[in-house]
Amino acid sequence: MQYVKLWQNIDTLKYHLYPSFSCTSQDVTGYNRLIDNLLSLKFQAQTKRNENKNVNNLQYAFGDTSFRVRPSTVKGFSVSIESADMTVHLKKLVITADQSPFSKVEFRASYLQRNGYMEAVRQVNRFLKKFIISNFTIKISEIHLQCDVQGYDFTALDFYRIKSRARNNRVYDEVDSRFMSGRKFQGFMMGSGDYLMRLYNKTNEIKKFPNKSFIETCWQTNSAYDRTKDVFRIEFQLRREKLKNMVIDGRVLDGFEVILNNLNNIWGRCLEDFNLRDLSDHSATEIMFGRKILKDGTTIPLEIEAIRQRFKRSSLHPLWQAIETFNGHFKTNVIEKFTKPFNTDFLYVHNAFKAFLSTTLSHYGNILPSTINDAMNRIEDYTQTKHELTVIQDVYSKRLDRFNKFEKTTLDDEKLYQNKHQFVNRVFDHIEQSFDLMYNWDVAYDANDYFIKKFQKFLGEAV
Repeated sequence: MQYVKLWQNIDTLKYHLYPSFSCTSQDVTGYNRLIDNLLSLKFQAQTKRNENKNVNNLQYAFGDTSFRVRPSTVKGFSVSIESADMTVHLKKLVITADQSPFSKVEFRASYLQRNGYMEAVRQVNRFLKKFIISNFTIKISEIHLQCDVQGYDFTALDFYRIKSRARNNRVYDEVDSRFMSGRKFQGFMMGSGDYLMRLYNKTNEIKKFPNKSFIETCWQTNSAYDRTKDVFRIEFQLRREKLKNMVIDGRVLDGFEVILNNLNNIWGRCLEDFNLRDLSDHSATEIMFGRKILKDGTTIPLEIEAIRQRFKRSSLHPLWQAIETFNGHFKTNVIEKFTKPFNTDFLYVHNAFKAFLSTTLSHYGNILPSTINDAMNRIEDYTQTKHELTVIQDVYSKRLDRFNKFEKTTLDDEKLYQNKHQFVNRVFDHIEQSFDLMYNWDVAYDANDYFIKKFQKFLGEAV
Protein backbone atom coordinates (compact mmCIF):
# COMPACT_ATOMS: atom_id res chain seq x y z
CA MET A 1 0.00 0.00 0.00
CA GLN A 2 1.28 3.45 -0.94
CA TYR A 3 1.06 6.18 1.69
CA VAL A 4 1.04 9.71 0.36
CA LYS A 5 2.41 12.55 2.46
CA LEU A 6 0.45 15.43 0.97
CA TRP A 7 1.42 18.45 3.02
CA GLN A 8 3.39 19.28 6.15
CA ASN A 9 3.69 22.57 7.97
CA ILE A 10 3.12 24.48 11.20
CA ASP A 11 -0.64 24.73 11.60
CA THR A 12 -0.73 26.95 14.70
CA LEU A 13 1.91 29.34 16.04
CA LYS A 14 1.62 31.63 19.05
CA TYR A 15 4.41 33.47 20.73
CA HIS A 16 5.01 35.96 23.51
CA LEU A 17 7.11 39.10 23.31
CA TYR A 18 9.24 39.98 26.33
CA PRO A 19 11.18 43.18 27.11
CA SER A 20 14.66 43.28 25.62
CA PHE A 21 17.69 44.75 27.38
CA SER A 22 18.24 46.72 24.16
CA CYS A 23 15.01 48.66 24.68
CA THR A 24 15.53 52.38 25.20
CA SER A 25 13.30 54.81 27.07
CA GLN A 26 12.23 56.19 23.68
CA ASP A 27 11.15 52.67 22.60
CA VAL A 28 9.02 52.27 25.72
CA THR A 29 7.50 55.77 25.47
CA GLY A 30 6.57 55.28 21.82
CA TYR A 31 5.10 51.85 22.48
CA ASN A 32 2.99 53.02 25.43
CA ARG A 33 1.72 55.95 23.36
CA LEU A 34 0.52 53.42 20.76
CA ILE A 35 -1.30 51.49 23.49
CA ASP A 36 -3.07 54.68 24.61
CA ASN A 37 -4.30 55.27 21.04
CA LEU A 38 -5.53 51.69 20.72
CA LEU A 39 -7.26 51.82 24.12
CA SER A 40 -9.17 54.90 22.97
CA LEU A 41 -10.44 52.95 19.95
CA LYS A 42 -11.24 49.96 22.17
CA PHE A 43 -13.45 52.16 24.35
CA GLN A 44 -15.30 53.38 21.24
CA ALA A 45 -15.75 49.76 20.10
CA GLN A 46 -17.20 48.80 23.50
CA THR A 47 -19.62 51.74 23.35
CA LYS A 48 -20.79 50.82 19.85
CA ARG A 49 -21.17 47.16 20.78
CA ASN A 50 -23.33 48.09 23.76
CA GLU A 51 -25.49 50.14 21.39
CA ASN A 52 -25.75 47.13 19.03
CA LYS A 53 -23.80 48.94 16.31
CA ASN A 54 -21.18 47.56 13.93
CA VAL A 55 -17.67 47.73 15.41
CA ASN A 56 -15.79 46.39 12.37
CA ASN A 57 -15.07 49.89 11.08
CA LEU A 58 -12.98 50.78 14.14
CA GLN A 59 -9.54 50.13 12.70
CA TYR A 60 -6.00 51.34 13.22
CA ALA A 61 -3.65 51.73 10.25
CA PHE A 62 -0.06 50.49 10.39
CA GLY A 63 1.37 51.70 7.10
CA ASP A 64 -0.65 50.04 4.33
CA THR A 65 -2.15 47.44 6.70
CA SER A 66 -5.23 48.06 8.86
CA PHE A 67 -6.08 46.14 12.02
CA ARG A 68 -9.51 45.93 13.60
CA VAL A 69 -9.53 46.94 17.25
CA ARG A 70 -11.57 44.43 19.23
CA PRO A 71 -13.95 45.59 21.99
CA SER A 72 -12.60 42.87 24.31
CA THR A 73 -9.28 41.12 24.86
CA VAL A 74 -7.78 38.08 26.56
CA LYS A 75 -6.77 37.83 30.21
CA GLY A 76 -3.53 39.61 31.05
CA PHE A 77 -3.59 42.08 28.15
CA SER A 78 -5.21 45.49 27.64
CA VAL A 79 -6.12 45.58 23.97
CA SER A 80 -6.33 43.20 21.00
CA ILE A 81 -6.00 43.98 17.30
CA GLU A 82 -6.55 41.59 14.41
CA SER A 83 -6.12 41.30 10.67
CA ALA A 84 -6.65 38.51 8.16
CA ASP A 85 -3.19 37.18 8.99
CA MET A 86 -2.77 37.51 12.76
CA THR A 87 -4.10 38.64 16.13
CA VAL A 88 -1.91 40.71 18.46
CA HIS A 89 -2.69 41.19 22.16
CA LEU A 90 -0.91 44.09 23.88
CA LYS A 91 -0.43 45.76 27.25
CA LYS A 92 1.64 48.67 28.51
CA LEU A 93 5.32 48.06 29.11
CA VAL A 94 7.24 48.90 32.28
CA ILE A 95 10.74 47.81 31.35
CA THR A 96 12.40 47.83 34.80
CA ALA A 97 9.74 46.13 36.89
CA ASP A 98 7.72 43.86 34.63
CA GLN A 99 9.32 40.72 33.18
CA SER A 100 6.02 39.18 32.04
CA PRO A 101 5.21 39.24 28.30
CA PHE A 102 3.85 42.54 27.01
CA SER A 103 2.43 41.04 23.80
CA LYS A 104 1.01 37.79 22.48
CA VAL A 105 1.00 37.12 18.73
CA GLU A 106 -1.27 34.48 17.15
CA PHE A 107 -0.78 33.50 13.50
CA ARG A 108 -3.75 32.53 11.34
CA ALA A 109 -3.52 28.96 10.03
CA SER A 110 -4.34 30.15 6.50
CA TYR A 111 -1.48 32.68 6.69
CA LEU A 112 1.03 30.01 7.75
CA GLN A 113 -0.12 27.59 5.04
CA ARG A 114 -0.24 30.21 2.32
CA ASN A 115 3.22 31.67 2.95
CA GLY A 116 5.05 28.88 4.75
CA TYR A 117 6.03 29.31 8.38
CA MET A 118 9.51 30.76 7.73
CA GLU A 119 8.25 33.55 5.48
CA ALA A 120 5.25 34.20 7.74
CA VAL A 121 7.56 34.58 10.75
CA ARG A 122 9.87 36.95 8.84
CA GLN A 123 6.94 39.12 7.73
CA VAL A 124 5.39 39.30 11.19
CA ASN A 125 8.70 40.09 12.90
CA ARG A 126 9.37 42.88 10.40
CA PHE A 127 5.91 44.29 11.12
CA LEU A 128 6.42 44.12 14.90
CA LYS A 129 9.84 45.81 14.75
CA LYS A 130 8.62 48.56 12.45
CA PHE A 131 5.23 49.40 13.95
CA ILE A 132 5.02 47.98 17.50
CA ILE A 133 8.47 48.16 19.18
CA SER A 134 11.94 47.86 17.69
CA ASN A 135 13.49 45.56 20.33
CA PHE A 136 11.98 42.49 21.97
CA THR A 137 12.66 38.87 22.90
CA ILE A 138 10.45 36.09 21.51
CA LYS A 139 9.43 32.88 23.27
CA ILE A 140 7.04 30.46 21.59
CA SER A 141 4.00 29.78 23.77
CA GLU A 142 2.28 27.22 21.52
CA ILE A 143 3.08 25.41 18.28
CA HIS A 144 1.21 22.73 16.29
CA LEU A 145 3.04 20.54 13.77
CA GLN A 146 0.83 18.79 11.23
CA CYS A 147 1.07 16.28 8.43
CA ASP A 148 -1.78 15.50 5.99
CA VAL A 149 -1.79 11.98 4.52
CA GLN A 150 -3.70 9.80 2.09
CA GLY A 151 -3.55 6.07 1.45
CA TYR A 152 -4.36 4.92 4.97
CA ASP A 153 -7.95 4.97 6.15
CA PHE A 154 -7.88 5.26 9.91
CA THR A 155 -10.50 3.42 11.94
CA ALA A 156 -11.55 3.29 15.57
CA LEU A 157 -9.12 0.40 16.08
CA ASP A 158 -6.12 2.69 15.44
CA PHE A 159 -6.84 4.31 18.79
CA TYR A 160 -5.61 1.03 20.30
CA ARG A 161 -2.56 0.77 18.03
CA ILE A 162 -0.96 3.90 19.45
CA LYS A 163 1.75 3.25 22.03
CA SER A 164 1.87 6.27 24.31
CA ARG A 165 2.35 7.21 27.95
CA ALA A 166 -0.44 9.76 27.67
CA ARG A 167 -3.20 9.25 30.24
CA ASN A 168 -5.79 11.70 28.93
CA ASN A 169 -6.95 9.90 25.77
CA ARG A 170 -10.32 10.37 24.13
CA VAL A 171 -12.16 9.93 20.89
CA TYR A 172 -12.53 13.00 18.73
CA ASP A 173 -15.55 14.61 17.15
CA GLU A 174 -16.44 18.28 16.87
CA VAL A 175 -20.06 17.59 17.75
CA ASP A 176 -20.68 14.86 20.27
CA SER A 177 -17.37 13.18 21.27
CA ARG A 178 -18.04 9.88 19.53
CA PHE A 179 -15.87 7.84 17.24
CA MET A 180 -18.37 8.22 14.44
CA SER A 181 -20.32 11.00 12.75
CA GLY A 182 -23.16 8.95 11.33
CA ARG A 183 -21.23 5.97 10.01
CA LYS A 184 -18.03 7.90 9.26
CA PHE A 185 -15.00 7.68 11.55
CA GLN A 186 -13.74 11.08 12.72
CA GLY A 187 -10.61 10.53 14.78
CA PHE A 188 -9.25 10.74 18.31
CA MET A 189 -7.03 12.77 20.59
CA MET A 190 -4.32 11.52 22.96
CA GLY A 191 -2.57 13.55 25.64
CA SER A 192 -3.48 16.81 27.35
CA GLY A 193 -3.28 20.55 26.68
CA ASP A 194 0.49 21.04 26.97
CA TYR A 195 1.33 18.01 24.82
CA LEU A 196 -1.12 16.06 22.69
CA MET A 197 -1.73 14.35 19.38
CA ARG A 198 -4.84 14.86 17.26
CA LEU A 199 -5.68 12.46 14.46
CA TYR A 200 -8.80 13.28 12.48
CA ASN A 201 -10.51 13.25 9.10
CA LYS A 202 -9.61 16.62 7.57
CA THR A 203 -11.78 16.10 4.49
CA ASN A 204 -14.89 15.70 6.61
CA GLU A 205 -13.95 18.72 8.75
CA ILE A 206 -13.76 20.88 5.61
CA LYS A 207 -17.26 19.74 4.60
CA LYS A 208 -18.54 20.94 7.98
CA PHE A 209 -16.48 24.15 7.97
CA PRO A 210 -15.97 25.37 4.37
CA ASN A 211 -13.85 28.31 5.57
CA LYS A 212 -11.04 25.78 6.21
CA SER A 213 -10.96 24.68 2.57
CA PHE A 214 -7.86 26.83 1.88
CA ILE A 215 -5.73 23.80 2.70
CA GLU A 216 -7.03 22.00 -0.40
CA THR A 217 -5.00 24.43 -2.52
CA CYS A 218 -1.87 23.17 -0.79
CA TRP A 219 -2.83 19.53 -1.32
CA GLN A 220 -3.27 20.15 -5.04
CA THR A 221 0.41 21.05 -5.35
CA ASN A 222 1.13 17.35 -4.78
CA SER A 223 0.64 15.37 -8.01
CA ALA A 224 -0.30 12.26 -5.96
CA TYR A 225 -3.36 13.97 -4.42
CA ASP A 226 -6.60 12.04 -5.10
CA ARG A 227 -9.78 14.12 -4.77
CA THR A 228 -11.87 10.98 -4.32
CA LYS A 229 -10.07 9.85 -1.16
CA ASP A 230 -10.26 11.21 2.36
CA VAL A 231 -7.32 13.11 3.83
CA PHE A 232 -6.38 12.49 7.46
CA ARG A 233 -4.41 14.96 9.55
CA ILE A 234 -1.83 13.96 12.18
CA GLU A 235 -1.20 16.96 14.42
CA PHE A 236 0.96 17.46 17.49
CA GLN A 237 0.31 20.32 19.90
CA LEU A 238 3.09 21.56 22.19
CA ARG A 239 2.82 24.44 24.62
CA ARG A 240 5.59 26.27 26.44
CA GLU A 241 5.16 24.26 29.66
CA LYS A 242 6.14 21.16 27.67
CA LEU A 243 8.77 22.80 25.47
CA LYS A 244 10.75 24.29 28.35
CA ASN A 245 11.02 20.79 29.85
CA MET A 246 12.70 19.44 26.71
CA VAL A 247 16.46 19.67 26.14
CA ILE A 248 18.56 19.29 22.99
CA ASP A 249 22.37 19.56 23.04
CA GLY A 250 22.17 21.07 26.52
CA ARG A 251 19.76 23.79 25.40
CA VAL A 252 16.22 24.03 26.73
CA LEU A 253 13.55 24.38 24.01
CA ASP A 254 12.51 27.70 25.46
CA GLY A 255 13.86 30.17 22.93
CA PHE A 256 12.33 31.18 19.62
CA GLU A 257 15.19 30.24 17.29
CA VAL A 258 16.16 26.96 18.98
CA ILE A 259 12.60 25.67 18.47
CA LEU A 260 12.27 26.69 14.82
CA ASN A 261 15.73 25.29 14.08
CA ASN A 262 14.80 21.90 15.57
CA LEU A 263 11.37 21.20 14.12
CA ASN A 264 12.70 17.99 12.55
CA ASN A 265 13.88 16.79 15.96
CA ILE A 266 10.67 17.85 17.69
CA TRP A 267 8.63 16.04 15.04
CA GLY A 268 10.74 12.91 15.49
CA ARG A 269 10.27 13.05 19.26
CA CYS A 270 6.49 13.39 18.84
CA LEU A 271 6.36 10.32 16.58
CA GLU A 272 8.26 8.39 19.27
CA ASP A 273 6.01 9.55 22.11
CA PHE A 274 2.83 8.73 20.12
CA ASN A 275 3.92 5.60 18.32
CA LEU A 276 1.65 3.81 15.80
CA ARG A 277 2.38 0.08 15.93
CA ASP A 278 1.69 -2.47 13.21
CA LEU A 279 -0.89 -4.59 15.07
CA SER A 280 -3.54 -6.73 13.37
CA ASP A 281 -7.24 -5.88 13.65
CA HIS A 282 -7.68 -8.97 15.80
CA SER A 283 -4.99 -7.91 18.26
CA ALA A 284 -6.26 -4.30 18.37
CA THR A 285 -9.79 -5.57 19.01
CA GLU A 286 -8.61 -7.68 21.95
CA ILE A 287 -6.77 -4.66 23.38
CA MET A 288 -9.93 -2.57 22.96
CA PHE A 289 -12.11 -5.04 24.87
CA GLY A 290 -9.36 -6.06 27.31
CA ARG A 291 -10.02 -9.73 26.65
CA LYS A 292 -8.16 -12.44 24.78
CA ILE A 293 -10.35 -14.64 22.60
CA LEU A 294 -9.34 -18.30 22.70
CA LYS A 295 -9.78 -20.76 19.85
CA ASP A 296 -12.84 -22.35 21.49
CA GLY A 297 -14.53 -18.93 21.64
CA THR A 298 -14.08 -18.38 25.36
CA THR A 299 -12.39 -15.24 26.64
CA ILE A 300 -9.91 -14.49 29.39
CA PRO A 301 -8.81 -11.08 30.73
CA LEU A 302 -5.94 -9.46 28.84
CA GLU A 303 -3.53 -8.22 31.51
CA ILE A 304 -1.71 -4.89 31.21
CA GLU A 305 1.66 -6.64 31.02
CA ALA A 306 0.40 -8.78 28.13
CA ILE A 307 -0.63 -5.61 26.27
CA ARG A 308 2.81 -4.11 26.91
CA GLN A 309 4.44 -7.20 25.47
CA ARG A 310 2.30 -7.00 22.34
CA PHE A 311 3.43 -3.42 21.75
CA LYS A 312 7.03 -4.39 22.48
CA ARG A 313 7.02 -7.28 20.00
CA SER A 314 5.22 -5.31 17.28
CA SER A 315 7.04 -3.31 14.61
CA LEU A 316 6.65 0.34 13.74
CA HIS A 317 3.72 0.95 11.39
CA PRO A 318 4.83 1.70 7.80
CA LEU A 319 2.82 4.94 7.86
CA TRP A 320 5.02 6.29 10.68
CA GLN A 321 8.07 5.42 8.57
CA ALA A 322 6.59 7.30 5.60
CA ILE A 323 6.15 10.50 7.62
CA GLU A 324 9.32 10.34 9.72
CA THR A 325 10.81 13.52 8.22
CA PHE A 326 9.63 17.09 8.73
CA ASN A 327 9.63 18.82 5.33
CA GLY A 328 12.30 16.41 4.15
CA HIS A 329 14.59 16.72 7.18
CA PHE A 330 15.31 13.63 9.28
CA LYS A 331 15.77 13.75 13.04
CA THR A 332 19.42 14.50 13.76
CA ASN A 333 19.51 14.98 17.53
CA VAL A 334 17.84 13.33 20.49
CA ILE A 335 15.51 15.51 22.54
CA GLU A 336 15.61 14.56 26.19
CA LYS A 337 13.44 15.41 29.14
CA PHE A 338 14.69 18.27 31.28
CA THR A 339 17.08 16.77 33.83
CA LYS A 340 15.65 16.36 37.29
CA PRO A 341 17.43 18.41 39.94
CA PHE A 342 18.70 15.22 41.64
CA ASN A 343 21.28 15.01 38.87
CA THR A 344 22.89 18.31 39.93
CA ASP A 345 22.92 19.31 36.25
CA PHE A 346 24.36 22.80 35.83
CA LEU A 347 21.47 23.63 33.52
CA TYR A 348 19.25 23.54 36.59
CA VAL A 349 21.63 25.87 38.42
CA HIS A 350 21.60 28.17 35.40
CA ASN A 351 17.80 28.45 35.33
CA ALA A 352 17.47 28.78 39.11
CA PHE A 353 20.02 31.60 39.22
CA LYS A 354 18.28 33.40 36.35
CA ALA A 355 15.00 33.09 38.25
CA PHE A 356 16.65 34.66 41.33
CA LEU A 357 17.99 37.58 39.28
CA SER A 358 14.69 38.04 37.44
CA THR A 359 12.69 38.18 40.69
CA THR A 360 15.23 40.55 42.24
CA LEU A 361 14.99 42.80 39.18
CA SER A 362 11.19 42.82 39.34
CA HIS A 363 11.24 43.77 43.04
CA TYR A 364 14.06 46.35 43.12
CA GLY A 365 14.06 47.59 39.53
CA ASN A 366 17.76 46.76 39.11
CA ILE A 367 20.32 44.03 39.84
CA LEU A 368 23.27 46.03 41.16
CA PRO A 369 25.68 44.23 43.54
CA SER A 370 24.22 46.17 46.47
CA THR A 371 20.72 45.03 45.46
CA ILE A 372 21.74 41.37 45.28
CA ASN A 373 23.48 41.65 48.64
CA ASP A 374 20.36 43.16 50.21
CA ALA A 375 18.20 40.41 48.69
CA MET A 376 20.47 37.71 50.12
CA ASN A 377 20.43 39.32 53.57
CA ARG A 378 16.63 39.44 53.52
CA ILE A 379 16.52 35.77 52.47
CA GLU A 380 18.80 34.92 55.40
CA ASP A 381 16.67 36.90 57.89
CA TYR A 382 13.44 35.33 56.59
CA THR A 383 14.84 31.79 56.85
CA GLN A 384 16.14 32.36 60.37
CA THR A 385 12.79 33.77 61.49
CA LYS A 386 10.60 31.11 59.91
CA HIS A 387 12.70 27.96 60.23
CA GLU A 388 15.29 28.87 62.85
CA LEU A 389 17.93 27.63 60.43
CA THR A 390 20.54 29.26 58.28
CA VAL A 391 19.93 29.27 54.53
CA ILE A 392 22.64 26.65 53.99
CA GLN A 393 21.11 24.38 56.65
CA ASP A 394 17.66 24.81 55.16
CA VAL A 395 18.86 23.97 51.64
CA TYR A 396 20.62 20.79 52.71
CA SER A 397 17.70 19.81 54.92
CA LYS A 398 15.22 20.09 52.05
CA ARG A 399 17.47 18.07 49.77
CA LEU A 400 17.65 15.30 52.35
CA ASP A 401 13.85 15.32 52.61
CA ARG A 402 13.52 15.06 48.82
CA PHE A 403 15.83 12.07 48.68
CA ASN A 404 13.94 10.35 51.50
CA LYS A 405 10.60 10.84 49.72
CA PHE A 406 11.94 9.82 46.31
CA GLU A 407 10.28 6.66 45.00
CA LYS A 408 12.05 4.31 42.60
CA THR A 409 9.52 3.24 39.99
CA THR A 410 11.63 2.91 36.82
CA LEU A 411 15.20 2.16 35.81
CA ASP A 412 15.77 5.88 35.28
CA ASP A 413 14.66 6.52 38.86
CA GLU A 414 17.12 3.89 40.04
CA LYS A 415 19.94 5.78 38.31
CA LEU A 416 18.85 9.04 39.87
CA TYR A 417 18.73 7.43 43.30
CA GLN A 418 22.41 6.57 43.03
CA ASN A 419 23.15 10.30 43.26
CA LYS A 420 21.87 10.15 46.81
CA HIS A 421 25.01 8.31 47.88
CA GLN A 422 27.28 10.75 46.05
CA PHE A 423 25.49 13.59 47.75
CA VAL A 424 25.82 11.99 51.19
CA ASN A 425 29.51 11.22 50.78
CA ARG A 426 30.30 14.87 50.05
CA VAL A 427 27.78 16.70 52.19
CA PHE A 428 29.89 17.13 55.37
CA ASP A 429 32.66 18.79 53.37
CA HIS A 430 30.07 21.03 51.74
CA ILE A 431 28.63 22.04 55.10
CA GLU A 432 32.02 22.92 56.52
CA GLN A 433 33.17 24.84 53.45
CA SER A 434 29.85 26.66 53.11
CA PHE A 435 29.73 27.67 56.76
CA ASP A 436 33.32 28.92 56.64
CA LEU A 437 32.85 30.95 53.47
CA MET A 438 29.35 32.30 54.13
CA TYR A 439 29.55 33.02 57.83
CA ASN A 440 33.31 33.12 58.64
CA TRP A 441 32.79 30.82 61.57
CA ASP A 442 35.82 29.45 63.42
CA VAL A 443 33.88 26.27 64.15
CA ALA A 444 32.19 24.82 61.11
CA TYR A 445 29.33 23.07 62.91
CA ASP A 446 28.11 21.99 66.30
CA ALA A 447 27.75 18.26 66.86
CA ASN A 448 24.54 18.91 68.82
CA ASP A 449 22.99 21.03 66.07
CA TYR A 450 19.46 19.90 65.07
CA PHE A 451 20.38 19.73 61.40
CA ILE A 452 23.56 17.71 62.03
CA LYS A 453 21.59 15.21 64.10
CA LYS A 454 19.06 14.92 61.30
CA PHE A 455 21.80 14.39 58.74
CA GLN A 456 23.60 11.78 60.83
CA LYS A 457 20.35 9.81 61.03
CA PHE A 458 19.97 10.07 57.26
CA LEU A 459 23.61 9.09 56.76
CA GLY A 460 23.08 5.87 58.68
CA GLU A 461 20.12 4.99 56.46
CA ALA A 462 21.74 5.88 53.17
CA VAL A 463 25.19 4.29 53.26
